[in-house]
Amino acid sequence: MNLFLFFLVIGYIFSLFVSIFTIYALIQHINKYGTKLLDILIILTIINFGVIYSTSFILSIIIYISDLINLLFWKISIVSYLAVLMQISLFYSFIKDYKQIPISPYLIFIIIFGLLIGNIFSPDSITIENNINTVQYSFGFLFGLHFIVFQIIMIIYYGYINIVIFNRGRNKRISLFLNISAILLYFPISMSILYIFFELTIFRSFFIIFAWISFNFGCLIIIKAPRTFMVVTNKIYFVNIYHKSGVLLYSYNFMNSEGETDSKIWGNILIGLNHILSEFTEKSNQIDVLQTITTDLMVNYDDLGFAVVVATNRKNEILENIINEFTKDFRIKYQEELTEIQDLNKLINISDFNETINLIEKYYQIYF
Repeated sequence: MNLFLFFLVIGYIFSLFVSIFTIYALIQHINKYGTKLLDILIILTIINFGVIYSTSFILSIIIYISDLINLLFWKISIVSYLAVLMQISLFYSFIKDYKQIPISPYLIFIIIFGLLIGNIFSPDSITIENNINTVQYSFGFLFGLHFIVFQIIMIIYYGYINIVIFNRGRNKRISLFLNISAILLYFPISMSILYIFFELTIFRSFFIIFAWISFNFGCLIIIKAPRTFMVVTNKIYFVNIYHKSGVLLYSYNFMNSEGETDSKIWGNILIGLNHILSEFTEKSNQIDVLQTITTDLMVNYDDLGFAVVVATNRKNEILENIINEFTKDFRIKYQEELTEIQDLNKLINISDFNETINLIEKYYQIYF
């Protein structure tokens, strides 16, 4: 094994360790991430790339066993790589529109993916040549063409969806950072395309190096700032806290209201909400949602006689968890004051709740 292949093995071991550690962090702090769907998607992507792809890739190029076995490892790595590209596109789609998958792009992805899977098992799709220092693979014209087209389409899609995220994102610095992280993906994909076209091992080596850099960077973000990217396009318009009598205990506006948050429809919604607030004992510890065309009004009731009302452009599990945590902390902080005003005839001094701003900053900091 030459020196360069030795360093590739070290890179593989390091990425495998990062994969295992990130999966462990995800499982240990599952509630921190807020949404099971994204948790599962991230874990599957990490397993797919960090374990299945990296292992089959390394085994296919550093050790020659036989044409049949090495080709098998190489083809497994390609199928895994194609799946990773699809999984990453889903991740970006969910950042753009939570739980919504654009039909047209994914029909194209699935069709080309199906063609690639069908072609990869044909005898002339990939051939192997064992040299003294390296194992070389060549791609058949039809398979190579489909492979290149698929990756080019993915680059275009990543670019398009990140432009949309940047334009929609309320925090341009975070959106720009997300765009930079996406650009990191363009380097390994470009190296893969060049390798298919020229069949030079230097491009294959650059590909896996850039891929590991992008992967480890993504894992770092997942561990250090799990919610940041997941809510980049999710906006909060206001947080209001109501007493069951309908008195507004505290209010915080995050931005100038847009669209329906400015319209008279909210007057009717809040009038109806005041009626709901009188039935706290039956709605303890649950989140209800009042929806309009562009805005969700999320309501978390507490049996101490108050409700946290949050207006957002899109309800999701991350925000639900934040509201739950905020409500519990608000109850603990103001338990004495809330107990005193259980009697509806008791005079309410809303200045008692002025320090709620500290809780707002603690729990909703990613929405500022």
